[in-house]
Amino acid sequence: MGLASWMISAIITVVVFILSALPLYFAVKFLGGKGSLVKVLFVSLISGLIISAIKETFKWGWLLAFFVLIWIYHETFRLKWWKASIVWIVQLGFFLVLTFLATLLVLAVTGISIALI
Repeated sequence: MGLASWMISAIITVVVFILSALPLYFAVKFLGGKGSLVKVLFVSLISGLIISAIKETFKWGWLLAFFVLIWIYHETFRLKWWKASIVWIVQLGFFLVLTFLATLLVLAVTGISIALI
């Protein structure tokens, strides 16, 4: 039982990680960046670690972290500076749309009906 539950937990973690990288992947592709899903997954992992370290180290770390994230997008996906900034905003938009669709799917699967106006 222990090994099976560990494997299920690992599979769920990988699936959630891939799903969490999809908004960035769609945003990069939408703005003409050069990146594959594997590259986006790697960038998500590495940038998450770097951003967390910066935010914990500096008092105004969130601001520095934002600029570092834009720089990472600029360098990794071969985007212009303004496009790298827009990727961050578009990524949020795709995240909200995917979250809405996932919520609708969960509600439909569980049998809870809602009326969309």
